[in-house]
Amino acid sequence: MRLEKRFVDIQRVEFADRTFVEENVLYLSKEELKEVAMDYHFAEVDFEIAEPGTSCRLSYVSDCVQPVFKLGEGESTFPGIVDDIHRVGTGATVVLRGISVTETLLVPMVIASILDMTGPAVEESLILPKLIHVCILAKPAEGVTKNDYFNAVNVASKKVAKYLAEAAKDIEPDEVEVFELEQEGLENLPRVAYIFQIFSHAPLTDTVFYGDGCATMLPTVVQANEILDGALIYRDYYQVSNASPTYVLQNHPVILELMQRHGKDINFVGVIMSNTPAEVENKRRNAMHCAGLAKYQLKADCAIISKEGGGHPQIDVGLNCDACEELGIKTVLLLTEFLSAGNPIDELVLFSTENADAMVTNGCTSVMNFPRMDRVIGLPTMQNQTNTVTLDVHGPFSYAVYPVVRDALNQIGNTNLGSEVY
Repeated sequence: MRLEKRFVDIQRVEFADRTFVEENVLYLSKEELKEVAMDYHFAEVDFEIAEPGTSCRLSYVSDCVQPVFKLGEGESTFPGIVDDIHRVGTGATVVLRGISVTETLLVPMVIASILDMTGPAVEESLILPKLIHVCILAKPAEGVTKNDYFNAVNVASKKVAKYLAEAAKDIEPDEVEVFELEQEGLENLPRVAYIFQIFSHAPLTDTVFYGDGCATMLPTVVQANEILDGALIYRDYYQVSNASPTYVLQNHPVILELMQRHGKDINFVGVIMSNTPAEVENKRRNAMHCAGLAKYQLKADCAIISKEGGGHPQIDVGLNCDACEELGIKTVLLLTEFLSAGNPIDELVLFSTENADAMVTNGCTSVMNFPRMDRVIGLPTMQNQTNTVTLDVHGPFSYAVYPVVRDALNQIGNTNLGSEVY
């Protein structure tokens, strides 16, 4: 499977009377974007631009999407969401680099989520604060349910992302990168599989694969290019910080590094995608299937295991670790720490196994003092963590980095954070 990404770098974004790209500047027509994004679930739609380094805070941030457009007749961009279902991961894709289409919800989520363009929070997030954000602000129509609103916003952001990248389809790319796993000369390299536990419990608290929620999905072998090319979409609107935004999935750090090392010191044999069900019996079943696919289908010598989601998905990591090790597959676990000053560590252990002897940490949350910002894009107030105090989003205020800073504590490695033992 050969995928060619044609990157067009965007250095500035400005509003104009039409949408086009010229000399690395993206010019946006608000009227055109409104027409693309408008849905009967919305009373109105507007757009704002947030630039890195400015005194600006985005509130109730949900999904962030890298603009892409599939070239060629019969190709699909965001299949099952925007276009008809056709396989992605092959052919050529136009990718706008340096910008994101970002949802700033006008209906409060249970847990607030912000994104700062300057200040100390910028250092907590690896990618998002460094991007130019084309923010979509969709006001819900009267009587529209939260679920219908969230789903409409999710689709609208993907439509806009496609539209922006399509404007650059005839532009000479700044860089072309080919994603293809060569199969020659790999005999003496360790065979490495990646078990990617996604978070998918119910509609709008899930991850979407080719347009379908994954709540009842059994472990599935997926070609890595499909994930990098828009087959997997964020849709977790009730626990927003529990899952990576689409932008990060499109640039999945574990997959990208495994592909870069393929043929050098490892043989990257594939991705096994698995849900994290709520019932223990289903967790055991999934772990058995993941290990079986890794051993008998991919013939893996070792596996990297990561997760999305909060507490109980940790159990799936432990079960996957045990199931793989029992079949002779060495495992490395990629985990985020969920410790706090008020909880003894022995009260927070969700799984314990002697097989988990190689772990990499994505960091641990801490409390941060957020400075005042001159500008807020989105709703102007939010609740504190105990829902007892209404905060001015402009600031200043104190809050835990997780869950409030969008994608700061990222569980698939897109983070600047780590942990130290004292």
